[in-house]
Amino acid sequence: MQMTIEQIRSNGIVGAGGAGFPAHVKLASRPEFIIMNAVECEPLLHKDKEILLHHADRALEGLRIAMALTGAAEGIIGIKARHKTLISLLEPRLSGRMRIAPVGDFYPAGDEVTLIHLVTGRLVQPGALPSSVGCIVQNVETLYNLAADEPVTEKWLTVAGAVSNPATVKVPVGTSFRDVLSRFRITPRDFLIRSGGLMMGSVEMNPDSVVTKTTGGLIVLPEDHPCSAVYRRYAAERATVRTAKAACDQCSFCTELCPRYLLGHPVRPETAMRNRMFESGGQAAFHPGNAFCCECNLCTFYSCPEGLDPRGATLIEKRAARSKGPPWEGLPVRPHPMMAYRKVPTARLKQRLGIAVFRDEGPLIPEPLHPDRVEIPLLQHFGKPAVPACVKGNSVKRGSLIGRADGTVSANVHASIDGTVTDVDPSKIVIQRHA
Repeated sequence: MQMTIEQIRSNGIVGAGGAGFPAHVKLASRPEFIIMNAVECEPLLHKDKEILLHHADRALEGLRIAMALTGAAEGIIGIKARHKTLISLLEPRLSGRMRIAPVGDFYPAGDEVTLIHLVTGRLVQPGALPSSVGCIVQNVETLYNLAADEPVTEKWLTVAGAVSNPATVKVPVGTSFRDVLSRFRITPRDFLIRSGGLMMGSVEMNPDSVVTKTTGGLIVLPEDHPCSAVYRRYAAERATVRTAKAACDQCSFCTELCPRYLLGHPVRPETAMRNRMFESGGQAAFHPGNAFCCECNLCTFYSCPEGLDPRGATLIEKRAARSKGPPWEGLPVRPHPMMAYRKVPTARLKQRLGIAVFRDEGPLIPEPLHPDRVEIPLLQHFGKPAVPACVKGNSVKRGSLIGRADGTVSANVHASIDGTVTDVDPSKIVIQRHA
């Protein structure tokens, strides 16, 4: 299949597994490697694996398209070595310039910088882009969307946790969490929703929040689950600062197990905690190297023996470093000599998170959900929001342009159902399905 950058831009394709960086911008470069990120290291998420199990040819076609567009010499599929059945399924379908690179079952092996080092041996320097080492990393679903060659109107996601029937489903973009969860039997009476993953997601107390192009999963947790307690405890920045002052003993475990620190990056969560300890009146020093924290949350959920929030402290410094600090100007970095011995096994992380009680599976349900109403955000990607391209009362078809990209780093937004536009504002478009 032949495809152009303009088609990708027109279809509103963005990174489906993270920040939603517009694919037409990434694929305008000339890398040596296109890396398919099939690692999916967030506990309980299975949507990338399920896409490959059921739609391998389309995902691999997307990889071929990306390679052809960029002139990449090789396509590399980063996938956990333990997925032997999936690897056996993919191997006979690879072209001559593709290869599978099995990686270990640890967290966060799917971090972009970590994955590049694992499958190519190259190290992205602090503050640099993957293209600086000849790499572009794309999520499985992003490549699947490339091969579909149509506007992005649907999203694959795993629903897991405290549900009796965990599964991977396909839903229209803009579907409410309430409508998604209506297909599942939630076991606890009182629960919260973690959108995007236990480690790097966000807590959504409002069930009317909606699925976007980057939503990878909905994890349902009982209100009394240990993870729920941590999410609530550190919801406010002042709690992170207060506990740092009261209890941090500067053991440095948060730094010693930090994946970016082990790659040689100047990320120091323990320094962020110390700066919070001596913060007064909102004034404190900050370490500019913490701008490169990947927000994996390992320090808070695994490393800290006191149950404190090094991630939250580091994010305070990340914001400060970006807003008022000079860029990092250190020497080129090299991996820590103990890096291979400080990886956190996924099984150990799951034990620490207390999620062994949940079924760790997500079989694909092929029948899509058909909600009566969708609320489609105009900002569900990295960059500037799209601007409305419709007015209240318009009749639209699935795939109709309803939000136009505003600049180079932005993305088009399309109607995800047939219906009537019932509300338009600078942040969202609401569509009611035709009766």
